[in-house]
Amino acid sequence: MKVISSSQLTNLINTGDVISMAALSSGNMPMALFKAIVEQFDHNSTPRELTFLLGNDISDFRGDGYDLDDFVKRGMVKRLITSIITGSPATIEAMRNGDIEAYYLPQGVIATHYRSQTPNSPGTITKIGLHTTVDPEHSGGKVNSNTTEDLVTRVEIEGELYLKYHFPEVDVALLRGTYADTKGNIFMHHESHLGEGYSVAAATHRNKGKVIVQVKEIVPHGQYSPRDVFIPGELVDYVVVNQDSKYHRQAIQTYYDPALAGHHQITEMREPYLEFNTRKVILRRAAQLLQKDDVVSIGFGINNELSNLLVEESAHDLVQLNIDTGVFGGMIGSRAYFGMNYNLDARMRHDQTWDFINNDGLDIAFLSFAQIDQHGNVNVSKFGDKMNGCGGFIDISQTVKTIVFSGAMTVGGKLHYDNGEIEVVAQGHTQKFVDAVDNIDFNASYAATLGQKAYFVTERAVFELTPEGLMLIEIAPGIDLERDVLANMSFKPIISEYLREINVAIFNQQWGGLADVIKSHKRT
Repeated sequence: MKVISSSQLTNLINTGDVISMAALSSGNMPMALFKAIVEQFDHNSTPRELTFLLGNDISDFRGDGYDLDDFVKRGMVKRLITSIITGSPATIEAMRNGDIEAYYLPQGVIATHYRSQTPNSPGTITKIGLHTTVDPEHSGGKVNSNTTEDLVTRVEIEGELYLKYHFPEVDVALLRGTYADTKGNIFMHHESHLGEGYSVAAATHRNKGKVIVQVKEIVPHGQYSPRDVFIPGELVDYVVVNQDSKYHRQAIQTYYDPALAGHHQITEMREPYLEFNTRKVILRRAAQLLQKDDVVSIGFGINNELSNLLVEESAHDLVQLNIDTGVFGGMIGSRAYFGMNYNLDARMRHDQTWDFINNDGLDIAFLSFAQIDQHGNVNVSKFGDKMNGCGGFIDISQTVKTIVFSGAMTVGGKLHYDNGEIEVVAQGHTQKFVDAVDNIDFNASYAATLGQKAYFVTERAVFELTPEGLMLIEIAPGIDLERDVLANMSFKPIISEYLREINVAIFNQQWGGLADVIKSHKRT
């Protein structure tokens, strides 16, 4: 291991290199390394033609640092392989225009594939992604027409169909830790999540690439327990000590909060309870599908606010929430508090979390939707002018037995709630329930072969996936079936002969009934 300054990064990264990292948003993002590489390019126009291999989006959000957009805007990036991009507008525009090649592949497959890239393994072969947009029978994960190389192929093993993912070897790992000791061992004491940095470093080392780690400080060997080593020094080539705190933020909102690193617990939520609105109504109804002791995966978007609701309803101790980045239990922040996760039961490496998920660790998943069709297929990744990617949606929705898809009935719909009285003020300008989805991220017919159950919860109605298609099973009180539900769908769903009303109590300003529902041990 060699300690270098950021200015000494010059020529460590070459034109055409494949670069990998293990960051999420600003968490674990080695921004000081980004700054040095971008400044090198501004000075001598290299490196170019880079490939970025990322499990998650990397975005500064605050506007005072460096992130993926800084590389893309300078024309430094040839190809991007990731699962999701939401906070990098210049990158999204470049993908839309075909200025860069781009692939959206399942997050769990990306995070765990490094372990399969060895001389003793045939590579990454899995059923995850079959019959979805990443299957070569669909788009193979290609984002635009300028992306032509097949990174996903179908293979048959002992009569079973699988997907084989062909990831490039990593030339440079850009990673981040809190401390490095004098032997190059990396510690993650202050980081809000662990990421898959160990696996990235190991794969890069095997490929005789360069492993570069940004840290806050160099400490004497032996100062910290060997049990706390996250990346052993044998896998680390270079360490750069960051000199500016804004380039090493623990989360978007803060440089360092000990509670975010699990060093102590807080006694009350740092964020206010959700305002009473349509999102809260949807979450209240969706949460009634929980059972006591469920291990729950919560997706981003509306479901990221599930923790907030559970705390308000004094029901957070009845289930264990899990975010696929490695967050288990606790109070999980949302909106402006995204990334601020407190009182965790455990935090695991990103890739280990996917091991947990792939080995039936979850009981139920709460996911979002952008489009749903008459068969129950779901699109979350590419619709209209949006091209967010699938994230961990495909991995999770093909492993868990019960799935709750939550979202508003339409885009732009407005409802008024007054002590249980519901009025549709605006029906909405774009339908989400369509004849055929633009992109298949959840394949309903394949889900049936896996024995999965799926529910679709909106503020006006609740649907269930059946072998015959989408079935309407509940309607909100005061809602007109024809005008407020069916007229906002491009197809007519099956209507249950036992169609019932959603509990009117959840449409009141105050509720307080969720804990009793969860403890009833009945998904209603």
